Amino acid sequence: MGTACMENPLSLWHFYFRNKRKVLPVIGILALAILGVVVTDSLLASARETAYATFGSYQKLILVAPRATRDQDLANPLQDSLTRLHEVQLQVDALDGPGGISSYYNAVVALPAQVRAQLPAVQQLQVDAANARYYAARLRGDLVPLGDLIVRVQRLQSEEKAFEDLVRTLTQNPNDPRPLITYVQQHQTWLQSILPDAAQLGRLQSAVSNASSDAAGLQQSLQAMNRDAANVNAAGRSVADIPIPPSPSATIDQFKGALDRLTTSLDSIQSAQPGLDKLVADSARIPGTAFVKRDAYSNLDINLLAGNAQFDLYGLDQPGMAQLLTLYDDRVIAGRLPKADANEIAISEEIARSRHVWVGGHLGNAIDELDRLPDTFTVVGIIRGPTRLGVIPLDYMTQHYLFERRYQGLVVVPQPGHEQAVHDQVQALIGDTAFRMFDWPYIKGKIDSLIANLDTINHFLILLVTIVLALVVGLLNNLFFRQRMNEFGLLAAVGYSRWGLILRVAWESLGVTIAAWILGVGLGVAVLSWFNMSFMVPHGLLMNIFDWNVLALHTLPIPLMVFLFGMGTVAWQLLRLDPISIIERRD
Repeated sequence: MGTACMENPLSLWHFYFRNKRKVLPVIGILALAILGVVVTDSLLASARETAYATFGSYQKLILVAPRATRDQDLANPLQDSLTRLHEVQLQVDALDGPGGISSYYNAVVALPAQVRAQLPAVQQLQVDAANARYYAARLRGDLVPLGDLIVRVQRLQSEEKAFEDLVRTLTQNPNDPRPLITYVQQHQTWLQSILPDAAQLGRLQSAVSNASSDAAGLQQSLQAMNRDAANVNAAGRSVADIPIPPSPSATIDQFKGALDRLTTSLDSIQSAQPGLDKLVADSARIPGTAFVKRDAYSNLDINLLAGNAQFDLYGLDQPGMAQLLTLYDDRVIAGRLPKADANEIAISEEIARSRHVWVGGHLGNAIDELDRLPDTFTVVGIIRGPTRLGVIPLDYMTQHYLFERRYQGLVVVPQPGHEQAVHDQVQALIGDTAFRMFDWPYIKGKIDSLIANLDTINHFLILLVTIVLALVVGLLNNLFFRQRMNEFGLLAAVGYSRWGLILRVAWESLGVTIAAWILGVGLGVAVLSWFNMSFMVPHGLLMNIFDWNVLALHTLPIPLMVFLFGMGTVAWQLLRLDPISIIERRD
């Protein structure tokens, strides 16, 4: 074969062999450009597919969540509780002051033993008055740190709003540092006083619970005191000359009114969104609904190619966890599902890889401050299946964390074929209440809108690369063509027509572009395979290496445009070719 090729100097193989120093650089340039397009488009496709997978649990369920954010939702109860707290602080001082329960207790204790013997109810009155003093003292101690925590939460909310305003201003005009300088100057004191104590915000629920518990104890003691005082007074009327101390009923009644208002306000801090129970019950009655579960959801911060995202965790009861895994054909491949009363979590293996944890590892904002999952949770289960899931125990979340107790939602799972009907009826149930709905069309639309700009930029870059390469290779072809003018003149002189020469050059260029395309795609597959194994899989990211939409449709425009542009310029010159002038060395 080699001898035959050498004997035919006009064969294409002989052309490539003779001009390899000129052909190979062109093939290399085109192949590298195609490699770049393959890698860029594959990474963009990976970002989209990974985002879809991260939020894939929404494909078969509807999440109903409070419309306001947890911080906005907490603002009014905090302010109301602070007002009520100050009112109770004044009343508790009056309750324990002159004419209050301490004076009454001292008067009861001072009654002679003879009176005690005649009136057994006095002994019970003394016990209840002592309990009232005890709970009043405890409540007085509870109110000081509770008030401080409420103020700190309010100040932190104000600081967060100011920071959001700063971010918005800097985004609109990133080259102007003056808003940042002004912010630091105005908020330096706040930052120094609030940020070191941010970890104490988790104590707010404990402080609220303590104050509520002591307030309830005080209420019971005061009610018992009123009952005991009435018994003592009734008995005292039948016994002559017994100095019964006057009951501080008026002071107690005023205090009880203030305490009732504070208790109601504190309960509103700890309670879930109003109307949640009714919404859960009404949703469960919708025809075509598979199951409905309360959800104390949270999330983990994970890294996607297009930036960080929040991976949603479903806070369900244990039957709900099992139902959710069955819904998506997922299963626990290591460990177990979380217990109801423990700070435990089970997550998909892709999320475990991305966060570099396994069974026995730990997650939460004590580990990563960007996690919304509170404190530290122990990974007790690894989930495998077509859908990425993360589950945490509903009971533990709502019993231990204030925000998670307040900011509850519900998961509605439609039966196959009833998705739209259930969606419409859930939307009708929500109406203008303080809830909103998240489902797959909404989530997918958000993902697509975030990646749409990247798509536009990517298409622009591919177009720009194609145009630049077409110009560069066209220039190289023209230089190469001028160096071969004698060859084309001789071929024309021995009988090749102009169109015959154009056809020959077309075959030569076609071979170069096809070789460059094959090499570029092959390099792209090799590079992506290596990158997928070394980076994508260990970080829980998805990549479809053999995506022919990328490998073929997105790369073919480059060799096609280069071929057409290069052939156009060469064909134009060949049509004007004068072989006689070339042979005679004239232009």
